Amino acid sequence: MLLDRKILEKKIRKNIVRAEQSRLGKLNRYNLIYTKSEAVFNDLAILTATIFDTHIAVINFVDQDNVWSKVKIQSSQESDFTNETSVCSLAIIDEEGGLFEGLSISPRLMSNALIASEMGMKFYAAVPITTDEGFNVGSVCIVDKEHRAFLPNDREKLEWVATTVRKEMNKRMAKKIYA
Repeated sequence: MLLDRKILEKKIRKNIVRAEQSRLGKLNRYNLIYTKSEAVFNDLAILTATIFDTHIAVINFVDQDNVWSKVKIQSSQESDFTNETSVCSLAIIDEEGGLFEGLSISPRLMSNALIASEMGMKFYAAVPITTDEGFNVGSVCIVDKEHRAFLPNDREKLEWVATTVRKEMNKRMAKKIYA
């Protein structure tokens, strides 16, 4: 028996909404959004930028509408972006993260201040930050003014940073539970 296409589409949409609600619930329990940058994440971002010799490294968390940076990029820079203008919101959709080597040619991303400004970012690579339950709640990304290659061992290094972020998230949960 074939399922009616409309019924199938409705079930798929319902499952997508349910999965997104679960993802947001997992993100919210860490108390990372609507908060300022934090020293531990700043330190990890500085270490990441140093490892990759890039202009910027950022640790972001993605809620329903915004991408929240836990790293102070510049004093004049916003700490959050809408999902519509952020590359990071794309990076959590795919388990592989994201690799964009020609940022300035993407019309969708031109309203992002990091790309359209005089900084003119040309390279972006990210891996998702995943909870222990497998929900992608954010990303660790590197951004540069120059075009560059991103090698397989570079992905492994970035994944190591994302794992370190997850461990830090779990530490804060343990402190919250046992406090």
